[in-house]
Amino acid sequence: MPGLPPALEQRYRTRGLRTDERIGWMLSRAAERWPERTALVCDGRRYTYAELSRWVTRLAVQLVESGVRPGDRLLWQLPNSAEALAVHLAGWRAGALCVPVVPAYREHELAQILADAQPAAVIFASSAGASGRSPVADMEALMATAGLRPRLRIAVGGTHDGWSTLAAAPQPGEHVDDGGLPDPAPAADPCLLLYTSGTTARPKGALHASASLVAEITTLGRAMGFSHRDVFITGAPITHVAGLLLTGLIPAAYGGRSVLLTRWDPDDAVRLAGEEGATFSMGPTVFLQGFVERYEADPQAHPHRLRTFMCGGAAISPSLIERAERAGIRAFRSWGMTEAPTVGVIGPDDSLELRATTDGRLSEGCEVEAVDDARRPLPPGELGELRLRCPEQMLGYTDRALDAEQVDADGWFYTGDVGRVDADGWVTMTGRLKDVVNRGGEKFSAQDIEHAISSHPAVGAVAVTGLPDERLGECVAAFVVLRDGAAWPGDQALLDHLEAQKLARQKFPAVWRVVEELPMTMSGKVQKNRLVQLWESEKPR
Repeated sequence: MPGLPPALEQRYRTRGLRTDERIGWMLSRAAERWPERTALVCDGRRYTYAELSRWVTRLAVQLVESGVRPGDRLLWQLPNSAEALAVHLAGWRAGALCVPVVPAYREHELAQILADAQPAAVIFASSAGASGRSPVADMEALMATAGLRPRLRIAVGGTHDGWSTLAAAPQPGEHVDDGGLPDPAPAADPCLLLYTSGTTARPKGALHASASLVAEITTLGRAMGFSHRDVFITGAPITHVAGLLLTGLIPAAYGGRSVLLTRWDPDDAVRLAGEEGATFSMGPTVFLQGFVERYEADPQAHPHRLRTFMCGGAAISPSLIERAERAGIRAFRSWGMTEAPTVGVIGPDDSLELRATTDGRLSEGCEVEAVDDARRPLPPGELGELRLRCPEQMLGYTDRALDAEQVDADGWFYTGDVGRVDADGWVTMTGRLKDVVNRGGEKFSAQDIEHAISSHPAVGAVAVTGLPDERLGECVAAFVVLRDGAAWPGDQALLDHLEAQKLARQKFPAVWRVVEELPMTMSGKVQKNRLVQLWESEKPR
């Protein structure tokens, strides 16, 4: 596993960006400092740091007494809930390597993940809500096919033969003995395995250590000025890095409060943000859009406004950032990924223009360069593949072949994203290496065209991709989701809008499709391959 070169590790340590702190101790230390302070609000329930810590300790004891050993892989899939957060933190407290899986994944993805992760323990929900599906039954079949026999199987929300039930939260004031629990994993050892929700390829397993997670908490906290006064709200899955950070890690580090939505509902989000005095959120574009639209619809109904929103995952149009500003939210685009969660940040005095048109200033200790096809650094401001080195960078992939392909001997991680970095350290991501429309030999960034289209008042969301064209090889196609209450003004009206913005006419879409929604990964990235499939299915035969 490549990791970072020793000289780079030492540089980070000198700046306080690499420590020996173990992520498995974070909650218990927060409980010692702020026992009566509210740690979590979820589904109408409130947990103090002391209460949450006792529950996590009880669950960690259950794991250890059932045979989970330090370094074992604990694979779990649960919807957003207090139980999901407690399970994850308990795995760390027991010294396990946690492997959260997004709830949307089913047998196809789970079979791939099981083969790669080889878990010693699994925790799954008994049922998947209204779908009638039983994740526990699905896992039984998958494990039998793969020949896997984990030492521990826990079902949450029901009973099943051969599966244990999850230990309940202790009663108020009830003492919980730690039962001689082992120490959490050392700071440099793997403690988290996240599977990226790729747009076309099979999930990739990215390994993180306490060192990289603590660095993420530190750099983001310094940039944002987090304190115990902050209230963090999110509907992002805890199984995704954004949800995990905002629910289980950042609040515990600074003594703040987390408000967790069990599912994303913009009306619930706005209501809870007002009731709890939420100050910060992060997630995909659709989350920010939900806040903005409701604040715009009834400005007098929401005396408390969410203060700051960090937007990532999918392309974010400048017009949405500008609308958020008018609605009272200081929103900004941030470039990041599972392998390095937050690369771009902002400061207290950074302008609306920079927040709307770039993906942030490089976070503390982070290096990013645009490189050419031969991986040679380009001058500031020139467009190329973005490579990075940073203290919150993953240890590496579970697939060593991917490490060899994407990480070099100097610790540079080649992201596959295309963009530029200016002389002042502002980074702008313009798309993926593969997210480029090649029209007659001219290559255009799909994201550049998306930003231009999304500024039209009828457009709620848009994805641009290339479609096969006999004459030009590819033509530009735009798939548009209309804003609530808007009617499609017609192709020509959108072309006139692009003309008014002086966009190069070669970038004008030749194909327009209005769709009800854009197919998304769990991290908020548009699955453009599925849009191409939709277009193919509609073509006359």
